[in-house]
Amino acid sequence: MSADTAKLWRLSAVAGALLLATATANAGALKQLTDGQLDTITAGGALVFSAADAQAAGLITMASSGANSVFGSNQGVEDGFGSESGIASGTAVSLGTNGTATGAPPATSSTNVTTGGVPEGNFTIVISVNRTSSALGLTIQGGVTAVYGVFVPGL
Repeated sequence: MSADTAKLWRLSAVAGALLLATATANAGALKQLTDGQLDTITAGGALVFSAADAQAAGLITMASSGANSVFGSNQGVEDGFGSESGIASGTAVSLGTNGTATGAPPATSSTNVTTGGVPEGNFTIVISVNRTSSALGLTIQGGVTAVYGVFVPGL
């Protein structure tokens, strides 16, 4: 496993842990907010997106792509705390080759993976990785973006 692939898996694990931490909290009963708390509250959330595309041309071709995203929100365990997190991933694989045939137009393969996101809060984290590898007409690309935002009173 290459260092880039290992880094991508570690970042995915961190983002997954953030999502799990957000999903396990319980806000409890409704409480009336003070004017100061109302000044820092918005109706927002995190935004994550992903898109993936692959193309191949030649006598032998293969192209596939996939994109996914997940979002989680927590209204806060303590008064005034609220957090949002999301993760988006995309992968694309393409192969274009003419094999041993001669006289055919050049074979091509390409991929396009885009991931991104924007968290809300007064403390935010955005981690994004996108890597492409190509060899012998085969192109593989993967990307992941993880976002986390929290409103911390007094920050």
